[in-house]
Formats: sequence, C-alpha cells, structure tokens
Amino acid sequence: MIWVVLVMLSIAIYQVPRLLRQKKWRELAAFGLLWLAAGIYAFLTAMELPLPTMVEIVTFIYETIPLPFLKAGG
Repeated sequence: MIWVVLVMLSIAIYQVPRLLRQKKWRELAAFGLLWLAAGIYAFLTAMELPLPTMVEIVTFIYETIPLPFLKAGG
C-alpha cells in the first residue's frame, strides 16, 4: 500500500506547484477533488476491498443523475 501513497504524492508534487505558479485556482480545486477521489479508490483497491468497477460507477452516475447533454438523440 505504500506504493499507492508514493505514486499519489509524486503526482501531487508534479502538478500542484505548476498550478499554484500559474494561479489556476479552479483547476487546482478540480485537480484536488479528482486526486482525492482517485487516491481513496486506489487505496481501497490496494486493500483488496470489494469495490465496483469504474464502468459500474460511471453507469450508475449516468443513470441516476439527469444529464441531458449526455443523452443521444432528441
């Protein structure tokens, strides 16, 4: 599990200073949320907990949340 922490920290160390230097606050907030979600998912996966696949998660979101711009057709 230490590899998950090392990989996630290396990603943050690479991305965060660049976003801070460029003062891209919204991108930094979006990165932080996605990075946190990915880190939690990776950590739980490393612990070998039974988790849904990413396809199941996306399908659930697609079917649960009304996103009319994602619907095909009229």
